[in-house]
Amino acid sequence: MTGTTAEHPMMGPGRGRLAGKVASVTGADSGIGRAAARLFAREGAKVVAMDVNEWGEPRVDQLIEQDGNQAVFVRGDVTSAADWNRALQAALDSYGDLHVLFNNAGGGVRKPFHELTDDEWRFVVNLNLHGTYNGIRAVLPHFRGRGRGNIVNTASSLGVLASPQYTAYCSTKAAIIMMTRQLAMDYGPGVRVNCICPGPTMTRRYRGYPPRAQETAELTEESLTQRGESVTGLRRAARPEEIAYAALFLASDESSFVTGHALVVDGGQTLDA
Repeated sequence: MTGTTAEHPMMGPGRGRLAGKVASVTGADSGIGRAAARLFAREGAKVVAMDVNEWGEPRVDQLIEQDGNQAVFVRGDVTSAADWNRALQAALDSYGDLHVLFNNAGGGVRKPFHELTDDEWRFVVNLNLHGTYNGIRAVLPHFRGRGRGNIVNTASSLGVLASPQYTAYCSTKAAIIMMTRQLAMDYGPGVRVNCICPGPTMTRRYRGYPPRAQETAELTEESLTQRGESVTGLRRAARPEEIAYAALFLASDESSFVTGHALVVDGGQTLDA
């Protein structure tokens, strides 16, 4: 098994569910975003992969090209409207259109609320909430002009549940759920807007201010068990590609009658909420 195959062992061959589509994915070079960018490409999409840095080896666009599919990489910060405009232009210049936006980039700072610095609070709000806002503001004129578009946001099971010492993260993820519903109401029927609410997932985490990459655990059965202790039903954490398949459903025409929905993908974490 090659390294690139081993990275997403639960990812199967594509079935053309995004054939003919152009998709923009943020936070695209690690975790859920990297799995989703690769999966979307396998399903036929041409992918614009946006990330603030290069975290993966090979980089996500190179990984997609190794699979025989198409992608361009845009180094950009989702908190920057200018970077978002560059990402949209990259889609139009490279592929002539944009059909799907997967607003996935996010992060958090876990510490007691009274110990949060102003910079840490602003960092989480800017990344999670304003980053999502900036992406939608950038692509919405294009989607409205075409009379169609599909937006998938990444919220969290912690937008539904509280979590100790995680005020900024939980607050912004709850706000993304409501933003999703509001936009679905305001911009249907042409534009669909949904979000996913992942539970514990085996990803490279970004913590602290400024953001830094931190491997929380190796992808082993032991670490999966440890990460899954809070999951009531399945008693394990998800692999990134399991969450990516939920995003794929919402990004594809298979969910053509779904909008304003917060799809909880948590292995049962919220069953007893």
